[in-house]
Amino acid sequence: MFDNSNLSFAFISLPLMIQKLENFLIKNPGQTFFLLIVLSIPPFLINLGLLPLFADEPTRANVALEMIISKNFSVPTVGAEYYYNKPPLYNWILAGFYLLTGNFSEFTTRLPAIIPMFLYAISIYLAVSYFLKDKRIAALSGMLFLVNGRMLIYDSMLGHIDIFYSWLTFTSFMLIYFFLQRKNWFLLFLISYVITAITFLSKGFTSIVFQGFTLIAVLSYTKNFKKLFSWQHIASGLVSVLIIGSYFYNYFQYNPNFEGYFSTIWDQSSKRTAAEFGLYQSLVHIVQFPFEHIGHLFPASLLLLFCFHKNFINGIKQNPFLTFISVVFLANIWVYWLSPITRPRYLMMLYPLVFILWSHAYYTYREQLPVISKIVDRILLILALAVCLGIPAAYFFELQNFVTYLNIKIVFLLSISIGITFMIWRLKTSKLIPFITLLLVVRLAFSWFILPYRLTHLEDNYFREAAVEMGAITKGQVLYFYQYHPAEADIPFHDQLIFYLQKTRMKQVKFTEDDAKSGYYFTFDRDLKNRNAQLIKSYKNLKLFQIK
Repeated sequence: MFDNSNLSFAFISLPLMIQKLENFLIKNPGQTFFLLIVLSIPPFLINLGLLPLFADEPTRANVALEMIISKNFSVPTVGAEYYYNKPPLYNWILAGFYLLTGNFSEFTTRLPAIIPMFLYAISIYLAVSYFLKDKRIAALSGMLFLVNGRMLIYDSMLGHIDIFYSWLTFTSFMLIYFFLQRKNWFLLFLISYVITAITFLSKGFTSIVFQGFTLIAVLSYTKNFKKLFSWQHIASGLVSVLIIGSYFYNYFQYNPNFEGYFSTIWDQSSKRTAAEFGLYQSLVHIVQFPFEHIGHLFPASLLLLFCFHKNFINGIKQNPFLTFISVVFLANIWVYWLSPITRPRYLMMLYPLVFILWSHAYYTYREQLPVISKIVDRILLILALAVCLGIPAAYFFELQNFVTYLNIKIVFLLSISIGITFMIWRLKTSKLIPFITLLLVVRLAFSWFILPYRLTHLEDNYFREAAVEMGAITKGQVLYFYQYHPAEADIPFHDQLIFYLQKTRMKQVKFTEDDAKSGYYFTFDRDLKNRNAQLIKSYKNLKLFQIK
């Protein structure tokens, strides 16, 4: 006979368990944050190295690989030709990962971006916890950096420089505030300028813009503008110049073409201005800019609704730290707001400043905005239900052909999602924490299902395999990329081809416009003019020739 006592006990104990969970989340935001950090590691690392390198990844990888092959870490090159677009600090780090791990895989290439991503989130938590003395805001701000839409399913998969660079820039902001509070002008200037030198050697002139606008705005707002003319500022600036100058002095020993280096960096910067794109396109960008980035940051941007409280602005003014990050944000955001081809990853050092303000508004005003709170809670629940419905949809995309143990993974993800959705429904004041956990489940589903699916449908994978095969055929022999100039931009997957060829051969590819020399040649969409050229193999638009 069925025992009703066990069922009754379950119904009685369930509300108590929910209440205990809520009490834990309320009382232990710091422990909750670090638990979420640990839980986020598998979703972000699983299948991280599955897809071929794309976007800017192969360029960074090429420079680092060629440094190792040539044993010259002073001068960045691609295809043995000088590369001027970025200074080499990030490439040194990437080369270090290659040498440390002993491989040049996609997973290793992306680690120098993924590790700083976690360190960045932890840095946000530590800074906000220290300056605001509110671990709830600190935990939420740090996690929003990991689970906003842009980071969750795009930037966290790429071995780009921007996360590392933005982490250092954000750290500089926080240290400026730390020493500003103590009126320690020498350390304020010195440390921020040392970080500026480091970030300059990573990405170039952008670092000077951040340092300049930040210092001018902060010192002006705090009525310390005269400190820009102090010996502490001048001496610290000279230290930064010395660090940057030391690199370029060493660089000059190998390549005296400074004009080519600086003109390229300047040309890249000038392409992002209204002068390049025209007034109409610039105006359209200015109008779209805030809405576009609210979309990129969804669902974190839901918390923007709490900023409409009448006391929000006054609350910022009354808190020195919130005032500081607002001044820093406003001092730097306009550069990107006026730049028509601004990409979201360029703003990663500014996004956390917004997350802090949104988190502050959420915890400060949610009880005073019951209607908005109810709307946000309903949206969270609807999104959670959508995730629960979306996971079984994997069956309709024939993923069994690409995903191992598909049934087990779907059951696992669906069970966790239903449990988390139940918590979102039942918890009263801590709904955001299980919702953030659910977003990590979404990322895990993305890593398990979407990435393998993309692998089989991306043209990049074909060119990776073609480049690896050509590299194997020509290993130990001279290989030229025929007629590289001047149509690099017209060759799809150009840098991918170069990287996978060089990775397979462990020898630099040489660019040439002359087909008179003996050796192997690969071409894109063209034949060799040399009559003695023998076609070895064709790969769609690629061809591999040999001249004996």
